[in-house]
Amino acid sequence: MRRITAAVALAVLVALAGCGGLGVDTAGTGPVGEPSPSIESVSAPESLGHDERGTVEATVRWEGLAGDGDGSAVEGESAGEDGSADEDGANATFDPVRVAVRVGDRTLRAENRSVPANGSMTVTAEIDAATLDPGERELAVTVGAASARRTVAVEEARAATFAVSEVEAPDSVEYGQNLSVAATVTNVGDLAGTQTVRIRYGTGATANRTVALDGGAETRLSVTFADVRLDGGDHPVTVATADRTRERAVALAHPSPYGKTTLRLYVDDDAVDRNVSGVVAAATDYWERTDERYLGYPVAYERVTDEERADVVLRFDRVERCGVEDGDARYFGCADLLVDEPREPMTATVDPGVSDAEMNATIIHELGHVQGLEHGEEPTGAMSATSTLASHRPAKVHLRAENGDVPRRVEDAVAAGLDYFASREDVAGGEEFAWEFVDSAREAHVQVTYDDRGDVCFADDGGSCTVAGEYYGQRDVRLEGVDGEVVAWHVGASFAPVLLEEVPPELTGDADRREREEWPE
Repeated sequence: MRRITAAVALAVLVALAGCGGLGVDTAGTGPVGEPSPSIESVSAPESLGHDERGTVEATVRWEGLAGDGDGSAVEGESAGEDGSADEDGANATFDPVRVAVRVGDRTLRAENRSVPANGSMTVTAEIDAATLDPGERELAVTVGAASARRTVAVEEARAATFAVSEVEAPDSVEYGQNLSVAATVTNVGDLAGTQTVRIRYGTGATANRTVALDGGAETRLSVTFADVRLDGGDHPVTVATADRTRERAVALAHPSPYGKTTLRLYVDDDAVDRNVSGVVAAATDYWERTDERYLGYPVAYERVTDEERADVVLRFDRVERCGVEDGDARYFGCADLLVDEPREPMTATVDPGVSDAEMNATIIHELGHVQGLEHGEEPTGAMSATSTLASHRPAKVHLRAENGDVPRRVEDAVAAGLDYFASREDVAGGEEFAWEFVDSAREAHVQVTYDDRGDVCFADDGGSCTVAGEYYGQRDVRLEGVDGEVVAWHVGASFAPVLLEEVPPELTGDADRREREEWPE
């Protein structure tokens, strides 16, 4: 409950006995020659809140009783029977006067009081707005026949209104760290209420808190956002009630040279004769899965259709020159190398003639450059300067027959030959060799063709050789007229120069028939 003591005084024109002034009866009428009271002033609040208190104070005087030379008492003296004061300071000559203070239909004070000997009286009363209905109410002060009136407004109780008066948060936060936020919520209304307060950082998670507050009360809320992962830059901490919202900017320091996690990728695949969306998606997914391990910062790719909006542009075209390298070499791909700050946009180019398997590996490699990795850096297989079977994890092999289906004994022998390299520790590049069969040359890094009557390698005798495959850069290991007992050896002899740092003697042309049949036992 609040209390107001008004400082507004109503000046009342003092009228002659028996007269009123300006629509306000300030002086009462009495017998001729008998002094009458007049209300000189009334102070009271002009308005009160629904639960406030205020004080009414009126000053009343009786003319002719205080020091005017006509026999009235002077302070400190006693008057005689013709109007003298009694021992209590009241004028014994006059009857008590009726005093009343009312607001609307509610009586604040009603009593009989003696007329003071000095002719001056103060009348006080207290208004309790909680006992009154809202709206304007007449305030009336009556002393005897004198009265004064004015208006007091009682305000409506304000509905519960929750305001956010303060938000506490640090100026900045590191990517992946926790962010602690606090806020002070105040009910600036008069009535109690309950609301849900929402606290959010940028576009991240939202913390909801249910808050109940009496009118005028406040509370402090706190929340910690764990592992904050947004793009770099300023993001607002937003604290919102149903009525008010307040924000505070907190800068997020992102570890990526791009200053953000999600890179917009535009793909120009007009030069490709097939749909390679799945190949591109598999390559970007590789970096999204291994970003923290190899890049030290998070990355995600979003395909866009507007090249002007792209952070990275991936084109499919022949690459006959890359950087400062000259010569007649033709490359699988080439890309901008990120140094310090990225270009706008960064560009990577991949040859459209390679198989899907090689295309996937090349896109991974070139995006590695776009993200700041150089040749030889981890992951070494993906970032090798040259594409070899040893650099692929796994190497994808398509086994086919020139005529009909591949015999099961041939398939088993080819698998045995490849497994031999998977068991070796001296594979070129220093990492273990892994492989798998795939269903088509399009999906493969290398192809193995079994031809029981072939003449590509040799016109009049069986054997094995390596020729160009169906796609640019792809090799086809041909097994022509080779009986089942030596298929594994021919596979080993064909792959050893590519996969091993040094070819063992048993896989050279010097191996005799028995050695070839027993290999790889």
